[in-house]
Amino acid sequence: MSVLLQLLNGLTTGAIYILLASGLTIVFGLQRIVNAAHGVFYMLGAYLAIDLGKRLGFPLTLLVVFAACAVIGLVFERIAIRPLIRWKRDPTHVLVLTLGSAIIASELTKMVWGPVPRLAEIPASLSGSLHVAGVTYPAYWLFVMLFTTVLMAAIGVVFHTTTLGALVRSIALNREMSEALGTNAPAVSSNVFALGTGVAGLAGALAAPILLVTPTMCFDLLMVLFVIVILGGLGSLRGVVVSGVLVGVVNAFGVAYLTGTTGTIFVFAVMIVALIVRPHGLFGQEGVD
Repeated sequence: MSVLLQLLNGLTTGAIYILLASGLTIVFGLQRIVNAAHGVFYMLGAYLAIDLGKRLGFPLTLLVVFAACAVIGLVFERIAIRPLIRWKRDPTHVLVLTLGSAIIASELTKMVWGPVPRLAEIPASLSGSLHVAGVTYPAYWLFVMLFTTVLMAAIGVVFHTTTLGALVRSIALNREMSEALGTNAPAVSSNVFALGTGVAGLAGALAAPILLVTPTMCFDLLMVLFVIVILGGLGSLRGVVVSGVLVGVVNAFGVAYLTGTTGTIFVFAVMIVALIVRPHGLFGQEGVD
């Protein structure tokens, strides 16, 4: 198999990983919680993309998916997660709550959409193939990489050059001091949580024509996401981008030249070696990078 082809495959899956893991790491860096229900919004985005794609068109579907997942995430954060944070409950309580919510959401998805795996249609405008350095590659997969690059660059600009970004960093570094200076930390946290769930919905919508859409997909990538977040450094957006690409490429080559199981083993082996060298991850530091 072509090395370039596998590299492109790794970058495509890595793009999906990056979109998913970015919201997970931002929320952890800001609120110090592990949201095991993050994959639910990925799953919801995929199913919504299948149902809405033919009716609304691809661009509008992405906007609707982002808005719907962001709003649902905002409501979930305010009625379920925020009370536990306000009551200063142990982080494991939040983990159990979000994990239980994911299980319930998976079962509800079976009732609404059925248990049969589905696959979205590729938009007509992106259904062809392009030649990249002698390799014929699907245009849609290249679009996924480009879309992720642009979106992550935009999020990076927001978090490093705007007032919202400054507030997020101040809360992540010292929540008590930031609130003492007048920052509405709960509101900022809710908005960032909604942003993360909206981006997860986009990841699902983009992945729907590539990966099978099932009621259990909210758990399928959860372990890989934790590997990416830990490898990149908890709370680091830059780390998520680098580790997402690394994990995607390593997994692609492992699956292509060995077996799927061996590819997964390689991913965890890379994480273990990296953490031995850098225990806090590639770009780990206190707060959100």
